[in-house]
Amino acid sequence: KNIMINQRILNSAFSVLKPKPKLTISQWSDQNRYIARGTSPEPGRWKTSRSPYTREIMDVFNTTTNLVVVCASSQVGKTEIALNIMGFYMQEDPSSMMYLMPTEGTAQDFSKTRIQPTIDASPVLKELFSNAKDSDNTIELKTFSGGYVAIYGASTPTKLASKPIRVILADEIDRFPQILKGEGDPLKLALQRSTNFFNRKILLI
Repeated sequence: KNIMINQRILNSAFSVLKPKPKLTISQWSDQNRYIARGTSPEPGRWKTSRSPYTREIMDVFNTTTNLVVVCASSQVGKTEIALNIMGFYMQEDPSSMMYLMPTEGTAQDFSKTRIQPTIDASPVLKELFSNAKDSDNTIELKTFSGGYVAIYGASTPTKLASKPIRVILADEIDRFPQILKGEGDPLKLALQRSTNFFNRKILLI
């Protein structure tokens, strides 16, 4: 009887210690990402099969590739790709992240209308913030166990240079200011935040 009980304890312990299955970003998205109502004509569970061209863009981040540049027409899911990548690194590989928009205003608007609704609509992401204090979940900084997402505008040089960042998601870079007075290229300034990470990941849209 003792042997059976001990075996049961061992089996339970091993089930806890067993590493989680390695998911690609597209697999994680299909299982865990929900598109918030009001942010898309097709709210609900994300389905990569609805836009199969997004699969390669997402899954290349699971390789040793460090930099991905996406140049495409509007309304084809580029921002959804970035949100999927963000969600994956929030849950599966917690990291310091920066979501970069052209201006401070667009960054704050994006945080309120896209990032926070994505977190609220996706149970696994919402759970990351279930016990968060107000100071851990602000418009421009979402802090979770093991990492954070800073949501900044490319027009604010002090913020671009303030934190070490492993994952950079830069959206609408063609609308970034080309030069910041006394600072130079804001995109270059942001990318310098990741230079100390051998496993940095950068998406430029």
